[in-house]
Amino acid sequence: MIKITQKHDCCGCGACQQACGKNCITMQPDDEGFFYPVVDEQRCVRCGACQRVCPVLNKAEPSVSVPAAYGANCKDGAVREVSSSGGVFSVLAQQVLERDGVVFGAAFAQDLSVHHIMVQRMEELPLLRGSKYVQSRIEQTYDSAKNALKAGRMVLFTGVGCQIAGLKSYLGKEYENLYTVDVLCHGVPSEKVWKTYVQRQEQRHGAKLTGVSFRNKDMGWKRYCVELRFHDGQRYCRPNGEDPYMQWFAGNISLRPSCYQCRFKEIPRVSDLTIGDAWGIERHMAHMSDDRGTSVVLVNTPKGQRLWDWAAPLLKLEAGSVDALLPAGSDARRSVRPHPNRKRFFKAVQNDPELDRLTALSAKTGLQRLLSFAKKCLKGR
Repeated sequence: MIKITQKHDCCGCGACQQACGKNCITMQPDDEGFFYPVVDEQRCVRCGACQRVCPVLNKAEPSVSVPAAYGANCKDGAVREVSSSGGVFSVLAQQVLERDGVVFGAAFAQDLSVHHIMVQRMEELPLLRGSKYVQSRIEQTYDSAKNALKAGRMVLFTGVGCQIAGLKSYLGKEYENLYTVDVLCHGVPSEKVWKTYVQRQEQRHGAKLTGVSFRNKDMGWKRYCVELRFHDGQRYCRPNGEDPYMQWFAGNISLRPSCYQCRFKEIPRVSDLTIGDAWGIERHMAHMSDDRGTSVVLVNTPKGQRLWDWAAPLLKLEAGSVDALLPAGSDARRSVRPHPNRKRFFKAVQNDPELDRLTALSAKTGLQRLLSFAKKCLKGR
């Protein structure tokens, strides 16, 4: 049976739960709020199915050595404006939906937890747009995707790298009608930390939080804001560097243990396409940089190239090198280091979850400030 002895060895994808024919595995949160598989040993028949689908134990091999790389923007300015970066995801999803396919991705639930869902109509697509800096619960969507694939429908499945690896391991074979897109990932914060932040913001504003945008572009793409919308009409909007939750996220203090030893950030990726923010695009493709958001896209497989060719007429794009558009030293290509105060931070979340105290714990150390300064200097060369 699957047994987690080192928490950095579990990415929380849930493939083991969905593969269990006896339904004896549940995904349950630990003290930090991260979900791990728990086995009912009385019902388990030791068939090994859970171990066979674990993407950490059974690493998938990419099909190309060097992907093609692009900077890209959606030509539809309205779509781009409500997207985290260049709006490429919406264009890719449109191609699949217009061919009677289905799209899977992360969406906020009514209680503002994040879950993977399936959409079948263009009017549902806004649910999947935008970054959600919380680990999404996959739940039964791998199985739902498999059923759609077996029924002959085209499927686009999006998620972070470990979720795509979990899907492919769960399916156990290639489907010609499956297209996968992984989103460049810094790391995934705890749902418990997110709920603590929501509760404290509701207390401060004296109203229920009803809507969230982690990447509001009112002040531009490069200085994006965290926007919170409350039931009584109040609106909170802070630049990402001034918002507590984003400080915890960027400071590497609220992330899942596996994110500090991520197995899924290397290039080439296991997905058909990779999309994310094209930070630094102004140094390589200045005409693509207007501070409204630009995406970096990696085309990793022949299937990915097919989907990219369908989307290309709706995009402004330019080919570039992988290392220029996505530098080898970026957090999207290597594991981040845990903050030295991480244990104290999660203890405070448990016992004294005041925003100011948590933010003080997440402040950069002297070494971290020095490394950040050095990184900025190298970027400016």
